[in-house]
Amino acid sequence: MQTLSRLTASALVSLAFLSASPAFAEAPSEDPAAEFWAPERSFPRWIGLSVRGGYLMPGGRMDASEPPIYLYEVYKGLFSAILEPTLRLGSHVELGPWVQLSYVQMRLQCSANEECPGSNLRYGFQANYHWHMANRYSPWAGLSVGYEKTSFSLPDVEATYSGLDLTLQAGFDRNLIGPFWAGLFLSGTVGKYGTLKLEGPSVSGEGSIRERTVHVWIGFGFRLRVAAPLVADKR
Repeated sequence: MQTLSRLTASALVSLAFLSASPAFAEAPSEDPAAEFWAPERSFPRWIGLSVRGGYLMPGGRMDASEPPIYLYEVYKGLFSAILEPTLRLGSHVELGPWVQLSYVQMRLQCSANEECPGSNLRYGFQANYHWHMANRYSPWAGLSVGYEKTSFSLPDVEATYSGLDLTLQAGFDRNLIGPFWAGLFLSGTVGKYGTLKLEGPSVSGEGSIRERTVHVWIGFGFRLRVAAPLVADKR
């Protein structure tokens, strides 16, 4: 009990000292990022726009057909650009939609000297959690739910696979100046194609894939972001 009383007394003295010393409590931060976000520290809300550039590597099967079609046999990889408008709620949670456009590196050959054309489009919604928002560095991690449409063309038919996927992602942002941030990221996507559409002179149709298999995309790259606090109306 004596030790508890001493701790309680010490805590009360410290609280009284902080309350009676406005110069100490309101000392300006030397961190530019902390000063930038200081007006909204109680419950900051801000909007941001991010652009990611990266490379995605494929793995897994596209479906359970025989002979099997592996994703890495069709694509070497994707050079991707991701556009992300986001809304920050509180100091840590970031929400928003995203869309990914890709330049496709094809492995599938339509002839000895010609690669088959292909395309890939993904979009969805993400939720990320940021740490140390008031500091110059802000590591983050999150979860994204998306929908993918990927296609490739053979001489006599075009095949389009589509389905839902789930992405785990993490990275860090560094404050450059004011509202401008830049950083790196890693991502891992797991999905299953649920629909196959075929178009060609001799075959045309769309249907559900009965035996679905898992495919993956492993990605890495950089992220550029500009963000601005939403200032509450005080009238």
